[in-house]
This record gives sequence, structure tokens and C-alpha cells, in this order.
Amino acid sequence: MKADNRLHFGVSILETSLSWVSANQHTLSDTLLTLRQQSQQGIQRSNQRGWHSEDDLFNSDDPLIQQLSQQVFEIGTQLIRHAEKFPADEKILLSSMWANINDFGAWNAPHAHLPCEWSGVVYIDVNENPQSAGGGIHDGDILFFDPITVGAPYRPATTVSYTPKIGSMYVFPSYLMHMVAPHFEQKPRISVAFNFRIARNIEAIAR
Repeated sequence: MKADNRLHFGVSILETSLSWVSANQHTLSDTLLTLRQQSQQGIQRSNQRGWHSEDDLFNSDDPLIQQLSQQVFEIGTQLIRHAEKFPADEKILLSSMWANINDFGAWNAPHAHLPCEWSGVVYIDVNENPQSAGGGIHDGDILFFDPITVGAPYRPATTVSYTPKIGSMYVFPSYLMHMVAPHFEQKPRISVAFNFRIARNIEAIAR
């Protein structure tokens, strides 16, 4: 597996590409769109006009969603172990996973995923060549915010944006504030987000 560790603001943002997702994009998209039809309401988190599934997508009986969950778990834990310099037997849990479907005009407000340790997203269906929204940002980009709140003269790059491709996967610390720029395409923008927990941290709190 090839992955890039993009250090922004001194924080690791890990990026890789899931070829399995690209190969199964259309079927995955249809499956998630069907899921939305079956549960129209969804839940409210950072989503603005967009649809957010329940947080336990990995419990789906659908074989394709089960495969996606396995891919996210296996690759996500590899990336986290590498970033944290954890041993191979470090217990890491996929604690939540959900689908995001953004229709025309939908976006996700700034948010973080605490108290989880690591979070991420994999892109199922996106416009790989979106319109520019100005300032180097494109429609539907994911933006990350500098966690150190000091003035621009000291740290001029206060945000960084990524334009995802189909199959792109990003993994980042859960405290890192991020948002999704408005999506202005008629075709829905579909992604699956997730959170990881470090088992020993949960056990330490429980003691």
C-alpha cells in the first residue's frame, strides 16, 4: 500500500487511494443511495442540507458495505500504527462509520471528532475536476484548519484544502477541525467517514 504523510501545521494528514473502491464505485454509490431512500431522515451532525446515515454503517448486512468496512478497518489501522509508531499488535477499534450524501448546495460545517483519536473519510463518488470556488478552493473540497490559533503573521497558512478523487482516503487526528465546501453539482457527492479509537485509552478511562 502506498500512502503519503502530508504534514500540515505539524499535523499528520495521511492520504492513500483504495483501488477496490474505484473498481466498485457504481455499485457502492447505488447501494448508499438506496440506503438513503430507505431511511430518508438520517441524523444531524455537521451536515448542512446533506444526508448523514446512522453511525453504525459497518453493521450493515449488505456484502458490499461489509467489504468496504473491512477495507477501511485494515488500511486505516495500518496508517494509524505507522503514524503513531505503534507495534503490530496495538489494538485499534473502528468505533463508528457513516455515509454522507451531499446534493446540490449541501456542505458540512466546521467540526472535529473528539473524543476519538483518529478519523477519516473515503470518497465513493465525487467530481474529480470541480469548479473553482476561489482562493484555491474547489467545490466539494475538504478543508483542514490550523489547530494553533495565532495570528497570520506567525502562521500564514491557516487552512489547507484537498480535492478528492474517487477512492481517495484521508486519515487524520480527530481533534483536527475540518469542513466540506459546498457541492454545486447535480450528481450527488458520496463519501463514507469513520472514527477510530485506541483501545488502551478507553481501558484507561474505564479504570
